[in-house]
Parts: sequence; structure tokens; C-alpha cells
Amino acid sequence: MNRSVIRGYRESPEGSRKKMKINNRFLSVLFKTLISTVAVWGILIQCGAFEGVIRWSVFNYYTLLSNVLCALYFAAAAIREKIGRDTLLPSLKGAVVLAIAVTGLVYHFMLSGSFEMQGTMAVSNILLHYVVPVMAVTDWLLFDTKGRYSWKHPLFWVLPPVVYFLWAAVRVAGGATLGYGGNRYPYPFLDADTLGWGRVMINVSVLLLFFIVLGYVFYAIDRVLAHCARKTIENAANKQMLKKETED
Repeated sequence: MNRSVIRGYRESPEGSRKKMKINNRFLSVLFKTLISTVAVWGILIQCGAFEGVIRWSVFNYYTLLSNVLCALYFAAAAIREKIGRDTLLPSLKGAVVLAIAVTGLVYHFMLSGSFEMQGTMAVSNILLHYVVPVMAVTDWLLFDTKGRYSWKHPLFWVLPPVVYFLWAAVRVAGGATLGYGGNRYPYPFLDADTLGWGRVMINVSVLLLFFIVLGYVFYAIDRVLAHCARKTIENAANKQMLKKETED
């Protein structure tokens, strides 16, 4: 088989479109707009906007901050794609998707039994901890060109949760109260008053290791899908070459 033919097909417009993603701008823009809208809706419920008040204290929580990040990123990404551009800052998107995935996983496995919410707050809880994380990961799987990440990217992606921990620790050290009910710490696993700093640092180290592993899981999925895309292109090139040889 003439490899130059395959290479030429891969670099052709037809080949370049086969990147293991859905090439439908309308669907991509619509889905990103929905992600941003759902995140904003959940945030507004949590902060009390529909009750005529603003509870700024909710922004002490990683859940709210990661959803704000999602709302801003996917709104900007939708606008960018609407005018015909490609994915907005793919490396940043990886960090955003990991940040919101962490929100969902940590809540589900560590915190879901710690909070009891009713009515619209329960709806917001589901939106921010489940719906937005699942939609963000789904958007990355369906609409992003694969094979853009390097092995270094997952180390960058863990910055949002690390920065949050440092921010919370500094604020509490400065006398701030970040949690509900007079608790200084926003989450039980960060409560150094109860657990001691030794246990808190173990918790943070385990979570950081988990975040890094999760980042490399995303990286591995990206590489596998990119490989599948290349094989699809090469198989199509082989079929095209065989068809041409048969016709000749």
C-alpha cells in the first residue's frame, strides 16, 4: 500500500473531519449553551436569587466555584463555536472538565449523606453535583477533537482543586468561617479543628492523588479515541486505494 496516499487522505479535508467526534456545530453549540444554562440555574437557586436575596457564603464551596467556572467556560466556548471557531483552549477545557468531574465524584462518594436539602435546593443540588458534571464530560467525549493532550496536561488540570484548598486554608487561618452552622471549614474532610492537620493533610494528599489518576484516565481515553480515529482514517484510505486499483 502506498503510504503517501494514506497520508494524503489523512491530511485531506475528508480525512481531517474524522476525529472521533460529532461534527455538528449546531448540536455542539446547543449542548454547551445548555451546560452553561443549567449551571447558572443551579447557582442562582443556591445563592437565593429567586428568593430576592443573595447568599454570598455559598461561593465558599468548591461546588459553586467549579460550576461558575463551567458556566463561564461553556458560554464562551458556545459563542466561539457559533462563529465557526474550534474548541476554546483545549488544555483549559481539560482542567474545567476535571474540576467539575471532581465535584460530582467527591459529592457522590464522600458528601451525599452530609447534606439534607428540600424543594428547589434539592433540585439545585442535583443540577450542580450530577447534571452539570455528566454533561461536561459528555460534551468533551462527543464534540472535542481527540489527541491534543500531552502527558503533562493532567498535572496542570489538578490546579483548580489545589488552589481551592490553599485559598480555603488561608482564609480560615485569617479568621474566616467558610462552612454552614458556624463551622470554620467548608467540608468535613478539611476540618482541622476536629481531625487535626495531620489527618487533613492525609485526606488532601489522597484526594490529590485521586485527581491526578482521574486526569490520566481522561488522558488515556483521549489517546485511545485518537488512535481509533487514525485507524478509521487509514482504513478508509485503504478502501479508497483498493477501489481505485480495481477501477484501473
